[in-house]
Amino acid sequence: MGIPARASPQLCRLLLPGGIILLILLYLASSHLPELPHSTCLWGGRPCRWLGDPAADEGESGQAAPPLSQPGQTPGQPPLQTAHPPCQQGPHFHIRCLRGAFAASVTPSGEVLLGEYLRGWKELAKFIDSLGTAFGLVSRETWQKITIMQDYHSGQHGAHYHSLQSMVTFELANGLVDFHALSSTRPPSGCRTLLRLHRALRWLELFLYKLGTTEGVPPSQLCASAYQEALAPYHSWWVRQASALAFVAMPSRQELYGILCEQEQRVCPTLLATVRVISQVYNSTQEVYSAQNMLGLP
Repeated sequence: MGIPARASPQLCRLLLPGGIILLILLYLASSHLPELPHSTCLWGGRPCRWLGDPAADEGESGQAAPPLSQPGQTPGQPPLQTAHPPCQQGPHFHIRCLRGAFAASVTPSGEVLLGEYLRGWKELAKFIDSLGTAFGLVSRETWQKITIMQDYHSGQHGAHYHSLQSMVTFELANGLVDFHALSSTRPPSGCRTLLRLHRALRWLELFLYKLGTTEGVPPSQLCASAYQEALAPYHSWWVRQASALAFVAMPSRQELYGILCEQEQRVCPTLLATVRVISQVYNSTQEVYSAQNMLGLP
């Protein structure tokens, strides 16, 4: 016996969500990440050294990390042969470019320089790009916010966007910060936009830390755990479900080592050195937002 015509709409409403989720899973399974090219370490046609000296390991404060030299290697010896050779100078993303940019973004007095901060985020965005098509939504949102901040930094009032502190002073003095609701008649303030990057920075900081200190756990689980701690409280149910699907499609640990462009023996020390720098940037930014009661901007 056929289904009565009046029952069809109810049945469709029941089957449609399940069908959509099934199609998403099939799409993720068919677009396996290792076949995708790595992101480039170029911005505007310039090589990584445009971001400054990436070797910023000395003088860092924070948790102690293993030395960056390879175990068992003495001065004058050639580099140890590994299953994962180092990346050549060229177009690949390199975590030291990221670390150099963020290290230069905080002055000795704690001022957060937005130009260097955004250069660090451009590197992080390239890292997100390299995770594959499943992270497309995250990548688009990240680049959109970087572009908004870059426009403020180089725009008509660019002098007021030299640092985080000067931006906060300028926007508060001119009533540009909405504390209760996001305005639909004007673009988001720099304070609100950078706050979203600030929250995401905590997520990536936790993920890199877990990746550098935890063995035997798939990166997908580490990334999901970091997300639940840092970002999930700010996201809707739908965004949390979409993020969970993206984590399932994350590259393996060995594939991430390739994306990081680092010798396998040096991956963990490099990750921890990078986390120390990111942590300094995050803490300096957190202090500014906390002092102005802006951590909950809509």
